[in-house]
Amino acid sequence: MFLKIIKNDFRRNKIVTMTVFVFITMSVILAASAINNIANLIQGISDFQESAVPAEITVMHAGEYDQAEIDQFTEQHRDHIAMQETMVLQNIDGSNIHFGQNQTMAGTIQDISFVVQNKKFDFILDLDNKKLDIKEGFVAVPIYFMEEHDLKIGDTLTVKSGGDEKEFVISDYARDFEMNSSLTSSKRFVINQNDYDEMQTGELEYLMEFKLHENGDSAAVQTAYIEAGLPANGPIIEGKIFMMFNALSDMAVAIVIILISIMLVLIATLCIRLTFLATIDEDIREIGVMKAMGISKKDIKKVYLNKYRVISVAAGMIGYLMSFAVVNLLNGNMRLYISSDFSGSLKYVLSLIAPFLVYFMIVMYCQQVLKRIDKISAVEALRKDSMEPRKDRKYSFPLLKNKFFSTNIYMGLSDVWKRFKLYRLLFVIFIVCTFIVILPINIYNTMNSPGFSTYMGIGKYDMRIDLRRTDRITEDFIKLQEELKNDSDIEKYAAYITSSYQVKNAEGSWDNINIEIGDFSIFPLKYLEGRAPEGEGEISLSFANAAKDGLNKRVGDEVTVKAGGEEQTLSITGIYQDITNGGKTAKAHTSLGVNEEAVLWYIVSMDMAQGVDIQAKMNYYQNAFDSAQVNDIKEYTQQTLGNIIDQMRPIVIGGIVIAVIIAVLITALFLRMLLAKDMSQIAIMRSVGLTSKNIKHQYMAGTMMVLILGIIVGVLASTYLGEFLVSMAMSSMGAAKIELVHVAWQTWLLCPLALILVVGFTISVCCKVTVEDDLSVVLRS
Repeated sequence: MFLKIIKNDFRRNKIVTMTVFVFITMSVILAASAINNIANLIQGISDFQESAVPAEITVMHAGEYDQAEIDQFTEQHRDHIAMQETMVLQNIDGSNIHFGQNQTMAGTIQDISFVVQNKKFDFILDLDNKKLDIKEGFVAVPIYFMEEHDLKIGDTLTVKSGGDEKEFVISDYARDFEMNSSLTSSKRFVINQNDYDEMQTGELEYLMEFKLHENGDSAAVQTAYIEAGLPANGPIIEGKIFMMFNALSDMAVAIVIILISIMLVLIATLCIRLTFLATIDEDIREIGVMKAMGISKKDIKKVYLNKYRVISVAAGMIGYLMSFAVVNLLNGNMRLYISSDFSGSLKYVLSLIAPFLVYFMIVMYCQQVLKRIDKISAVEALRKDSMEPRKDRKYSFPLLKNKFFSTNIYMGLSDVWKRFKLYRLLFVIFIVCTFIVILPINIYNTMNSPGFSTYMGIGKYDMRIDLRRTDRITEDFIKLQEELKNDSDIEKYAAYITSSYQVKNAEGSWDNINIEIGDFSIFPLKYLEGRAPEGEGEISLSFANAAKDGLNKRVGDEVTVKAGGEEQTLSITGIYQDITNGGKTAKAHTSLGVNEEAVLWYIVSMDMAQGVDIQAKMNYYQNAFDSAQVNDIKEYTQQTLGNIIDQMRPIVIGGIVIAVIIAVLITALFLRMLLAKDMSQIAIMRSVGLTSKNIKHQYMAGTMMVLILGIIVGVLASTYLGEFLVSMAMSSMGAAKIELVHVAWQTWLLCPLALILVVGFTISVCCKVTVEDDLSVVLRS
């Protein structure tokens, strides 16, 4: 009998049933896709790490070193260190690498190095995650540059330097566990040992890499390395930072999708509520008859509950299967940068969480809604037209005193006021729809904004020139500042020098830290706490450095820094945000002095005078200083975050599509419920002379008012709650307080207008279908 009742209910409510089915399916698809994406990421990172065998500790050094001392240190700490290998990097300026039609890699913010494959660990892989074995005359190009310059297998790269010229054919794309991400400032091109020996045209840099035993203590090894005075004039980097960089862009996508999935599950329950209320309201007399016949409450509820059990199971199965197709749209970046083989069974098991979770949430929620049946006796059900209790209320907006709106619009607005408890479900859903649209757009605009530079530990300016280590770097730095001083096109500039220093950590041992010195008042940062270092003996720390797992310091505390063998005690004046270099940087007053033995880079920032062509000025300085990297701030941000920005584009589009679908489905379901409840009232209005058009305008006015209020609250929520959620996600990277960028015409005009048009059309169609039913049928019922 119950199967027959359910079958008849499906036939009677085909449109509503299909709407609910599609909506639950969409919820499962997104939830399962997000879980699938995370499972693929876990598997991909694990496989990538297993094949690449990355170092747990990497020490960067430029200058002379004694490998025998490194070997001796390794033997002394065999209880921690399993293997040690030193990779030699031959740094080549981008302007010396030619390809295509007289194109070069000048202007890249990346340090380019040509290397030979390691023998023990830290292997650079091909796109099948196999160890690269490059033949003579060939080169493996990092994926970053393959995408940046659209390089193809078989293309030619020519390295020109000092009159020498070496030509390579691209044979592979290189996956590099340690330098894959655009957030790392270096990239490695892999060549054959014979080609490497013939080149010898670039500046040499060294990576002292250590592979630890499974129970090896990374902190102990780092401390011992520094105390031994071994070569380390560059940063010391732990392997977990490389893992975080590799996972960052795909994890950011997964987090946004999970957030949307959670909201969709929430909306799915509200969707079920609307449908239940409408269905039970229509069937209230039938419920009374069943109760009068002696059918138990449990069996009556089972009639309604079984329908949604069937829908949830079917939608869950279809959504689960479809998620494997949808996830391919999300993990293109992962397949390129991490792994192209996700054949493991983990994703199939974990993805099952989504349909089971959605099923149990919907069934439990249905059971809660169906408790309404318990409260109605058979007599009450047979006498009432609606489950909603009637209350005598006084309303303070009588029609006769209306002076601002037409009668139909006023009646629609008045209905919302009188029955706001009923409309609040729709109000919440419109808030969520707006949130799903606006938040991804704001994140995308923030990352594309020049102001995002403040989260990268740099001020806002027009152009920057990076000078990397060469034989004449100091002379170039002085010459550059003299030229800028005499250049009338430059409004202001500031020079900064970053060196590696030793700093005493919370345990009393020494760590390496990158400290930038210069005048930080010219291009000021926004500080989370305090201010920039302005006087002698002052320093400011990045958020990650000041955190408990860093130096564990606050504004006003002191920190001990060692430079040139001498210790200095510096007062902390401020804490700022920085997502570069693992988030751990610092800025100090020039009184600290430059650690000449460990200078990492020189940077000059500048603002152009009014009306100056920035691109022309960039070209001029790029030609004048061929070893420099010249970028405007937008290009610098784009090159650093380009991968994440590209990943956000489909999320923005997907959020808009999902929000529109939700708005259409929920509006249609809500109106079905509302019109079913109001059918007798509609019949009375039509019998006294109101046309279908008049009635439609009433419902449209009320629903549109709820939509507009929902949009306003949704935009505000995406601003304040959105900033909180994004800041939480970014705090692990070193940015604890993100201020999202709002493009007014997008957030307050374009997106709201699109929702208004879509919802308005839906209201018009739904009202037209319902209120024009045969009046005599309604009155007889």
